[in-house]
Amino acid sequence: MRLLALACALLAAALIFSGCSLTEVSGGEEITIVAGERSDGMFFEPAEITVAPGAKVTFVIKNEGSQDHEFESYRDGEAGIDEIIIPPGATRRVSWTAPSEAATFPVYCDLPGHRAAGMETALKVVPDTEER
Repeated sequence: MRLLALACALLAAALIFSGCSLTEVSGGEEITIVAGERSDGMFFEPAEITVAPGAKVTFVIKNEGSQDHEFESYRDGEAGIDEIIIPPGATRRVSWTAPSEAATFPVYCDLPGHRAAGMETALKVVPDTEER
């Protein structure tokens, strides 16, 4: 019994320290986003992401920079993607379901000065009849 309790404790610690969550839900297509800094500012790549209405996607955000970065989206005061912090050299995953209608969401780093330095990408929900 003690061995089982120890194994559970070690698994929980590994999940916490790896940035995973027991409640994390994966879903749909994986979309890789790279975050970082360069001489002309900060960035998310790609600069624009398009998905179909209702699509379930998992963003895989890789911080290739030397600073912490955030990945979040709010539009008209409503949360689109809850804030997630990505430490330097780390990768984080966040799942999201697109709304059923066409829309555009700004996705950005909200740390002081980062968004102004260019750390923003556009997340577009585009029906199949339009070019994606």
